[in-house]
Amino acid sequence: MKKWLAIALLSLGLVAAQSIAEITRQVQANLERAPWEATLTGKVQLPDGSTQEAEFRLQVIPGKEQLARVEFKKPAALEGNFVVISDKEVWNYLFLTNQLIIQPRAKGRVEGLGINLTDLGDFEQLSERVALRLLGEQTTPAGAAWRIGGVPKDPSLGFASMEILVLKADPRPLAITLRDSSNRVLADLSFSSFRRANLTPQALRKRPADAEVLRRN
Repeated sequence: MKKWLAIALLSLGLVAAQSIAEITRQVQANLERAPWEATLTGKVQLPDGSTQEAEFRLQVIPGKEQLARVEFKKPAALEGNFVVISDKEVWNYLFLTNQLIIQPRAKGRVEGLGINLTDLGDFEQLSERVALRLLGEQTTPAGAAWRIGGVPKDPSLGFASMEILVLKADPRPLAITLRDSSNRVLADLSFSSFRRANLTPQALRKRPADAEVLRRN
């Protein structure tokens, strides 16, 4: 009896592992169909410990280019800033100082935030840096969604756990919540106004011509 119970539990574990792998594949395939953009709103915790309202636009060119741009409207401390993320580099533009800080992708992060959001537009990259598992399903205003939990493999990402809601009918993220080791919320963001968009690498890399460029290794 114990032997059959162990086999059954192992089988359930394998099914769960296959399920999260299949969900990840579906999301990545859907997001790679064409360039897209979405608005993210909610709350984020800044490095000083304060929690602020957040609003920013995420634009993504998938596939071979694999380019993303994040433009901040809120919080006020980040208004006018933007981030450009490629497979090799992360550009942080700081509006107040008119500086463009360029770092390698492996070390790049969003300046002014205590958490790393550089993988939001690339679900495959996210799954490589975070150990994901399927938690179940949830009903949302947009329809049925998968609940996916995750623990970062790299502590430098700035959070201890993650939960993502993924729409089942049109596999894409609906919301993301990041928590620290004390289970306090570091970011609670919802995706809205998702649409396919006619985006070009030139548009996503656009920056002020007079910006001071600083390179950091």
